[in-house]
Amino acid sequence: MAKEFNQELIEDDRGAPENKGVDFQASHPVVRTNPVTGWKSLFGAAHQIDAGWIDGVTKRESDIIKAYFLQLIAENHDLQVRFRWGKNDLAIWDNRSVFHTATNDYTGKRQGNRVVSLGEKPYFDPRSTSRRQALGLA
Repeated sequence: MAKEFNQELIEDDRGAPENKGVDFQASHPVVRTNPVTGWKSLFGAAHQIDAGWIDGVTKRESDIIKAYFLQLIAENHDLQVRFRWGKNDLAIWDNRSVFHTATNDYTGKRQGNRVVSLGEKPYFDPRSTSRRQALGLA
């Protein structure tokens, strides 16, 4: 894929010791635990899982689950926040529980500075609770 786009892959460390080399093999739990809140959430990642698969199911089942997550997370306007950028604006979100994407509904040049922290490897703790459970709403 890199050659197709005339790009050279970086083989050295890219932020974390395990993020090294050109063999990208990531596995993320579909339900993950936030290490700060202890809450479990869906790790759908919307369009970012298009090239991936759901472990433990057939390809067809994986495609169906991914399509459902995409519809549930990325196409559900009840779960969206629209942020209209202004000069000197700052937006902060937690990638462990938020999917973000740019919406091409602007004119002119789009420019910004992004700072990304090094996150932990996604995991699922079976003792974790949902946000609703933790707040006594379930």
